[in-house]
Amino acid sequence: MTSGHANQDVIAPLSARHLREATDVLLRAFADDPILTFYLNEPRRRGPAYRAFFGDAIHAHRRFGHAYAALRDEQVVGTAVWRPPQAGQPTLWERLHTWWATQTVRALFPRTAGAMFQGFAATQALHPHAPHWSLFFVGVDPTLQGKGVGARLLAPVLESADRAGTLCYLETPFPRTHAFYRRLGFEIASESHPFVGAPRLWTMIREPRAVA
Repeated sequence: MTSGHANQDVIAPLSARHLREATDVLLRAFADDPILTFYLNEPRRRGPAYRAFFGDAIHAHRRFGHAYAALRDEQVVGTAVWRPPQAGQPTLWERLHTWWATQTVRALFPRTAGAMFQGFAATQALHPHAPHWSLFFVGVDPTLQGKGVGARLLAPVLESADRAGTLCYLETPFPRTHAFYRRLGFEIASESHPFVGAPRLWTMIREPRAVA
């Protein structure tokens, strides 16, 4: 199912033919991520590392059916990837793909990538105990940020969570995003440093809203 908007944006499931475009958008959207750039601290090598990291994240989550693209004139301008409640364990092929992506990032940043991946592992303890949707990431092309694209990307899962009465959860290292997420119903749940030596991370939780 897709949804249109007056500016011709279309929100649709992320298709295989748009994977590279979606990854490119994420490279631009997270170019100043304070945690990723802390560890992946050499700009010339960061691009290939980002491509491996974000490409694997998309690959690992598309099978759940909740990876979305914002399309404008058939071009990807934003991407959101969710992990649903009770997603289960990754397949053998997904584990192999993740291993390859991880090794690529480690080869590019042999001194710092290990600590970054340890930080991601540590964030698992921050998740709610109750079943929840987890926003793995949402990214919008920097030229279109602040124009409502991100909210439209997140709407399909937020509406589904409301109908089912399910929590939604996310992590952000960007203080500037707090107001945006609060408008969608999220509230800060914690502030911590799971990435040793790197900037802090906030977690946010959204209680389901009543459906008319």
